[in-house]
Amino acid sequence: MYDIHQPWAVPPAGQISAIAVTARYSWLAFVLALFRPSLTVNGQPVPAAWGRTVVPVPPGQHHVQVYVPYLLPPRVGPAETVVPVHPGQVVEVEYRAPVIAWIGGAIGPAPQPVRGLAAGIALLVVPLVALLCIGGGVAALVLSQDDGTPAARQPADTQPPPPTAGTPRTSSPTPDPTPESGTGEPTLRQVPARTVAGPSYAPGDKTYTMTLDGLPFAFRTPTGWGCLGATVDVPDAKAWVCIDEGNPFEAGGAPADRTKRAQIMLRPCPASCGPAERATRDQEWFEGAKATAVDERTSFIETAKDDKGRYSLDLSHFFTGGDGDRWQVGVWAYSDPEDRAVPQKIVNDLLTQAG
Repeated sequence: MYDIHQPWAVPPAGQISAIAVTARYSWLAFVLALFRPSLTVNGQPVPAAWGRTVVPVPPGQHHVQVYVPYLLPPRVGPAETVVPVHPGQVVEVEYRAPVIAWIGGAIGPAPQPVRGLAAGIALLVVPLVALLCIGGGVAALVLSQDDGTPAARQPADTQPPPPTAGTPRTSSPTPDPTPESGTGEPTLRQVPARTVAGPSYAPGDKTYTMTLDGLPFAFRTPTGWGCLGATVDVPDAKAWVCIDEGNPFEAGGAPADRTKRAQIMLRPCPASCGPAERATRDQEWFEGAKATAVDERTSFIETAKDDKGRYSLDLSHFFTGGDGDRWQVGVWAYSDPEDRAVPQKIVNDLLTQAG
């Protein structure tokens, strides 16, 4: 029997974990004091200010993004990082806004560098030196006058070029459903959606692209969701639990039937991964229950209402990764019956992206 099908444990009182984000700016960028930094955790906006902001989070990996809303450009110093948090741990993270508006900020363990500091000082020194040169030239011109006749105009020295705006760039793009190349992480595949039950994600849906350590493909959840590492009593298997972190029933030991969750298992399949092997693994995943076969690699069980009053969708799918390895991915997702489209879209997107 798979432990992953059991409800995810809520940390007991006194073991609440959190991320503490301290946002700072340089005296050279003092104008940023007029604006409040924008902070999001797992795509969920969090009220923040300059200084230290503490954000309670469940244990696991969390995506943190900070930037400063501005006039031009509209976002100054975007930066992001993934923060691992253990039960009862408060992880300190420092964000440093840049001196130059067009470059990214810095985020991570303190102390963080001030990006663009040398260029910012240069932009102050060069005009000052130019002003001193101009003043000295005027004084020399006045002193060189003879009998009231202006001195002959000398060829002007080459003036330093005015500072030009750098090429706009960001150090960390905002996560969204659009795949990005060159990141070294799995990205979304542009392929037709596959479904076993209910709808798939449509254009305009607010989603967050998940890239989990060890999972060879990316997939989407609704915004505001986060995925935590889990354990499963299966050799060589990895597991995760994805939850709606904005759901008030996720905190304080709420009944499991009032939550929305997706629980994922990944394990290798032998090189042959033939019909007999797949059938055995399906039996193990579905715990002997009768599943509906979509094709030779995909089976699912849809339950309109279980003994806890939840809608659930359970999927087993076999696929070949980009490196040629064969895998089984199992997904069990549930919600209140009226919210069934949420687990349906997650499961369908996992199936689509696995290939």
